[in-house]
Amino acid sequence: MGDTLDATRQSRIGKRLIIFTGTILAISSGVKFLHPAKAVGYMTFLGYSDEKLFLIAAMELAIAILFLYRTTRVAGVLLVSAYFGGAIAAHLADHPLTSNAPIVVFNFHHHYLGTLPAVIVLVCAWVGIWLHHPQLFQAGRTERGSAGRSEPARSQRAVPAAAVRA
Repeated sequence: MGDTLDATRQSRIGKRLIIFTGTILAISSGVKFLHPAKAVGYMTFLGYSDEKLFLIAAMELAIAILFLYRTTRVAGVLLVSAYFGGAIAAHLADHPLTSNAPIVVFNFHHHYLGTLPAVIVLVCAWVGIWLHHPQLFQAGRTERGSAGRSEPARSQRAVPAAAVRA
């Protein structure tokens, strides 16, 4: 009974992390669509402006929808990983100082700290998937049989038909 409660609790926490990640992506997308001066200045510092900014906003929104929708979540988590991997790489690259806005100056001098938000959201996405959909991480598990060949894990073995009839 305790294991079932723990599994249910883990699933709820995982779902909250998934919703958190999708919400962050959707909010970020909305900000980019609204085009406020500070966001535009920061994205210009990273090398993205005009139509690229709208493309990134549309990608974020599409990825958020795919990640939040249960039947497309596996594709969504792969796209979340790719997107935030690109965001981390963009923050680590050297960019010319294009503005005196505090966030631009800070990220110009502290590349690694600029990656933290993307890293945190990416970790939340994967921990959420791991807690809410643990079966995705057990699909390829095998145990070594006595003859040294790989056999399906005991929890995944099919029950012989003769045993079912008995």
